Amino acid sequence: MSSSHLTLHIISMHTDPFAQPGNGSAGGMNVYIARSLAAMMALDDSLQVEVFTLALGEPSPLPAALAPYAERIATHRIECPGFETASRDEQHLFVTDFARGCLQAARQTPDIIHAHYWLSALTALEISRSYSAQGQSEIPVIFTPHTTAATKDARRGEHEPAEPAYRYEGEEKILRSVALSIVNTPLEAADISRYYSVPVKNLAVVAPGVDISIFRPEPSIQRDHAGSSTTSSLYFAGRAAPLKGAHLLVEALPYLPADISVDLHMMSDIDSDYMRALGRRAEELGLGERVYLRPSAPPHKLAEYFQHADIVACPSSSETFGLVALESQACGAAVLASDADGLRYAVENNVSGMLVAERTASAWAAAIEYLVRNPSLREQLGKRAAQRARRFSWEATASSLLEYYRQFAVAESGER
Repeated sequence: MSSSHLTLHIISMHTDPFAQPGNGSAGGMNVYIARSLAAMMALDDSLQVEVFTLALGEPSPLPAALAPYAERIATHRIECPGFETASRDEQHLFVTDFARGCLQAARQTPDIIHAHYWLSALTALEISRSYSAQGQSEIPVIFTPHTTAATKDARRGEHEPAEPAYRYEGEEKILRSVALSIVNTPLEAADISRYYSVPVKNLAVVAPGVDISIFRPEPSIQRDHAGSSTTSSLYFAGRAAPLKGAHLLVEALPYLPADISVDLHMMSDIDSDYMRALGRRAEELGLGERVYLRPSAPPHKLAEYFQHADIVACPSSSETFGLVALESQACGAAVLASDADGLRYAVENNVSGMLVAERTASAWAAAIEYLVRNPSLREQLGKRAAQRARRFSWEATASSLLEYYRQFAVAESGER
């Protein structure tokens, strides 16, 4: 490696990093990988990248933002027979097979490996050891958790399962072994340091960004019910999983007073068991004409939804950051979010949005009612939200990531 050339391997085992967020296991992590990679490719015209993911379903096309750099990006979809039908508790048993497939598929020896999520990090450590066993330098591994067992368990809601012991053990091993763990917020760093006894020097904070060329206020688009103190549209976008909290919004609507009318629009994997169950629950509650299930949307369409929304809700039990909260703020929407970890960083309470302290249907209903009855506050929050979101850019994220890649690749290799 020279100072002008870097070969990066990105590991995203359980989810295709280029998949449509909101479908299946795809979410904020996928946005993070794709958008930060596009920004890094733009900043460093010598960067060579190989991406490794499991071959699950139809392959996703390279996102438009990455198309100009297609010649410098190789995507490997690794076959691991049995993974697709494996239970959640069995997925970690495929790490060795996946690592072996990555090694066989790799075109170049990497200077650095960036692993996203704990399964990917276990894979990356096996790959690094394999290179070392072949007489080559051990490849430095950088780890971005996106979530950890301890933080999820500390904040999990009702009916959300506890994380298994093997995940705790795996994450403890990862955090002891990697060159650096990159997290999204200072709060996430503090949590990991506390729960896993990780020295602060082994952690770095790099905030995600937002693409303000897409997610921005659009003067030609009116809010669905601008100025109304009795009627509003409420939007949700996220993975179909209880921890994302879409069910809280459905359950909150019956708590609203009779003079308040709120339509709930939920963009997610509408074919999932979770979203189908929410559709049935809405019918049971007599809300069939007020709850709309919409398929997950690509960025430009998602931005349009946020530009129309009177309120955007992020009722997650835990988020390492909360990209939906940031993207909707960038569009000038009034945001309600759970008062939880990364959402406290993404949303400045009572300035760019409002945080809901209790994760209950009644608490969310009260927060929704408050914003519906205060249209001028919605407008003020939206204006300040758009201003605040401009502080976050993928270019800044990419610049920091490249700096850490070079620092650790050089430190390990001595300019090999």
